[in-house]
Amino acid sequence: MSTPSLPGPRLRQLPRTIDPLHRETSGSYLGRLAAANRLSHKELSAHVQDPDRIHPGKLTTLHALHYLSGHPVDRLLRALPDLRTPELTARFTAQPLKPLPDKGWTTQPVCTRCLAGLGITTHASHHVPVATNICLRHGRWIGRYGQQLVLHTVPEVIRAQRHHYNLVRRHGQRAVTYAMAEATDICFRWWDSNRFDQRWRSRMTALSGPKWHAFKDDIELVACTYPDIVALAGLFASPHLRFLPFTGEGRDLRHFIREVHGRAAPDYSLEAAGKRDPLIRWIEEEPSDRSLPFYPWHPPGRPDREQVSTP
Repeated sequence: MSTPSLPGPRLRQLPRTIDPLHRETSGSYLGRLAAANRLSHKELSAHVQDPDRIHPGKLTTLHALHYLSGHPVDRLLRALPDLRTPELTARFTAQPLKPLPDKGWTTQPVCTRCLAGLGITTHASHHVPVATNICLRHGRWIGRYGQQLVLHTVPEVIRAQRHHYNLVRRHGQRAVTYAMAEATDICFRWWDSNRFDQRWRSRMTALSGPKWHAFKDDIELVACTYPDIVALAGLFASPHLRFLPFTGEGRDLRHFIREVHGRAAPDYSLEAAGKRDPLIRWIEEEPSDRSLPFYPWHPPGRPDREQVSTP
């Protein structure tokens, strides 16, 4: 069997070519091209970027992939959004294609079950909305490189992904990202003190068995706490519910606490919370956070002096 070799000084089509995936990253596609031709990703990348091998001038990544894969430039632009620029899309496509915005999108590994259905045995990555953590088709946690977690024993985790998407559609990516950060901080502070953690512990048992052990960054723990965090983020992302503690009306505060009960903290009580409670701290600090340049909401009309009224 002949030894695989790199293309010559002028780039040419590799012996084996493959189709790009939808919204695949250009680095992922180059890596799969290398694997299909029994070359190392690092070796092929260095070859493409070597100006001596692509004389007389340095090629763009788009044109390098065009020569290596044999696919038309316009097809590569449609499939690989990180290669798009206004100039290239205007020049090579009949209909202008927009580059992906810097915010609202991220790169994630492609579900390996989805890849297997296409006959692909290597790993790949693609561009997805930042709210994406789970492949809904196969019920797998894909929000991290490496292990992909099967979630069929914890269907509420899969439902939380749909809830997360719905929050983004309803309130916008900016508000939901902000609210998810707040909810994550509050929930983990509760759980560090062994409060309101029975639901995610039950999910851990269903997922990993009764003798599970997990650290804060373990993928199983991240997945099993996801439903409570998304539910609480829905409270903070809502421009109506978020400001209930600041109206000065006891009934509004009680409504807010009922929402907290149902979403993430059964039996929560303001009277028993204590000053170090993370939700109390959030209520105290939220008004000052409104001066931050990236604060996503416009608070409704309110008294000059915002105070929390206890029920």
